[in-house]
Amino acid sequence: MKQAWTVHKFGGASLAGPWEFCRVADILAENKAARQAVIVSASYGVTDRLLRLLETAVNSPDALTKQLDSLRSHHETLAAAVLSEEAAAAYTRDLDTDLATVSSVLEAIRLLRSAPSEAASLVSGFGEVWSARLLSALLNERNIASRWLHAGEVLTIQTAELGPVVDWETSSARLGERVDPDCEELVVITGYVARTAEGVPTTLGRNGSDFSASIFGVLLGAETVCIWTDVDGVMSGDPRTVREAAVIPELSYNEAMELAYFGAKVIHPGTMAPLIERGIPLFIRNSFRPGAPGTCISPQGGDGNRVKGITTIDGISLVNLEGAGMIGVPGTADRLFGALRDAGISVVMISQGSSEHSICFAVPEAHGERARGIVRQAFALESSISVDMIPYTYQCLVVGEVGIVVCHLFVQN
Repeated sequence: MKQAWTVHKFGGASLAGPWEFCRVADILAENKAARQAVIVSASYGVTDRLLRLLETAVNSPDALTKQLDSLRSHHETLAAAVLSEEAAAAYTRDLDTDLATVSSVLEAIRLLRSAPSEAASLVSGFGEVWSARLLSALLNERNIASRWLHAGEVLTIQTAELGPVVDWETSSARLGERVDPDCEELVVITGYVARTAEGVPTTLGRNGSDFSASIFGVLLGAETVCIWTDVDGVMSGDPRTVREAAVIPELSYNEAMELAYFGAKVIHPGTMAPLIERGIPLFIRNSFRPGAPGTCISPQGGDGNRVKGITTIDGISLVNLEGAGMIGVPGTADRLFGALRDAGISVVMISQGSSEHSICFAVPEAHGERARGIVRQAFALESSISVDMIPYTYQCLVVGEVGIVVCHLFVQN
């Protein structure tokens, strides 16, 4: 009977330099009893550098050569440090081919004086390609049979209002064409990148590699998914402000999503959605301390009869809409939140007085003034309705296995 797959994901901090790449190879060698797929991000900072190329091509094209040479030097140095001379030379040849493609795209952007989203997706996705190709070569040199796979050949998505939507049927069929069910090789897969139904390059958005790991965990029918990061797991509080903060050994999906939504930055709530449907456990572990147990996020979540964690959201603005003219008037909330939706402003929290006299909502501080202006404009004709903004701190306690949330608003005087 074939072993089930284990899916690992390593982020940019875990692939920042030669030592980090070797540490990842050590971790995978220690886990080689299982069939493994590895999702990789670009090396630390590379995606930002690739996206800056697009801006440079529009605004300062004379600086492109220097930026491209810097990217080449970074990856050539990585390869020379971890691979044999022959393997490093082969890696560099492929790197130069990719950079020639990037240069061609940048030249088109320079002429057009704009960067279409398709071009941005194509260029920004090369960081993951260079990481996957390098890690696979390193594993093969350590006698761990490996090959790399471009996720854009498999993962098919469409963009919807709430974010990327996976075409599971097409993606599963395309994966089956490229990875044999009896495959014994370790498969290194690019995170972040995908394709549309028409085959056009696209991405899952910034920090999309965690989502990639979740998706491929489902596509491969994985037993577990493990996200390796630079922290020991999900903490019970922010260690910068809570001295007694400790790693939470077990969380339920609901608890983890609540903590993530309300400020814990280890995992994005959307990452867990595919795993929840299949009941696949998710582990958060530290690639710099692989012996640490980390946090297990599963349907059960361990002991649910205690407080699991405390988290806060900083930089929030509270906008208050109130007035006698709102009482008993249908459609007020629809006008309010419709105006915010049309402006692309996400609402963190909503509270409405039982008397229908007021509606309070929280938005990121960066959008606070704009939100207040939009709401004032939407209700400009109602002189009896006022719009005010109050700064505050928002705290959330996640309690028990069902993810009960207790919230406190601390209004600043």
